[in-house]
Amino acid sequence: MKYRKKTTPETKAPEDPPRQKRPYNSRSMVERRQRILKATLQLIEEDGVNGVTIRQISKKSDVALRTLYLYFGSREVIIGVAIKDFFYKNIEESGADPEPKTIASLLDRFDRLTDIIIGSKSYSSALAPIFFSANIDPGIYDILREIAISHVKSFVCELASSKANALSEGEKDLLIAQMANIEFAVINDALSGRIPLADLSACLKLAVLSLVAGFIPKPPADLKAAIQDLRQSLNRSEA
Repeated sequence: MKYRKKTTPETKAPEDPPRQKRPYNSRSMVERRQRILKATLQLIEEDGVNGVTIRQISKKSDVALRTLYLYFGSREVIIGVAIKDFFYKNIEESGADPEPKTIASLLDRFDRLTDIIIGSKSYSSALAPIFFSANIDPGIYDILREIAISHVKSFVCELASSKANALSEGEKDLLIAQMANIEFAVINDALSGRIPLADLSACLKLAVLSLVAGFIPKPPADLKAAIQDLRQSLNRSEA
C-alpha cells in the first residue's frame, strides 16, 4: 500500500493565481459602454424615459442583459448615466464656463445650453417634462436637478459672498433649487410651443435673473441692467 506524503506549508502545491478582472477602461469595454449609452439616448428620444426598458437597451445596443446589469446594476442607472454623460460632454464641447460666476459668463452659459437643447430638440422634448413628474425615479431626478444647478450654483455662491447679499446656507440652497425649477419650466414651455423657441435663451436668462433679483437683499447694478436689457429684447421680438 502506498502512502501519500503529508503536505506541509513547505510542500503544499502552489495555488493558481487569482483571475484578474479586465480593467473597465479596456478598449472593448469602453466601446460597449458607448453603444449602451448611445442606444439609451436614442430610446429616450423615441419613447420617452418612462417607455425605455432594459430589454430594449439590450437589443438596440447588442449587449447582453447580464452585461448591462453587470456594468450598471439597473435600468434607472443606465438612463441616468446616459443623460449625465450627454449633457456634460456637450456643455464641455460648447466652450461654456464650467463654473460661471459673473453675469456675462452666466448669460453665455444659457446661450450654450439653448444651442444644445435646440440641436437635440426631440431628445430634449422627451426629457424636459419628466422633471416635474411625480413618478420620476429619485436617481434620475437628482441628475436632472444637478444639471440645472450646475448653471447657477457658482454664480449664486459668488453673489452671496458679498456682505451686502450674504445668504445663509439654507437660503442659498432654496434659491438654487428654485432656479433649477424655473429653468425646467421655461425649457418645457419652449419645447411645448407655449413660448417661441427663438426666445428660449432670453426667457431663461430673464426668469433666472429676476428670481435672483427678487431674492437677494441688494441686487447689484449689473444684474438690474441685464434684466432691463432682456426685457427690452423680448419686447422688440414681440413687436
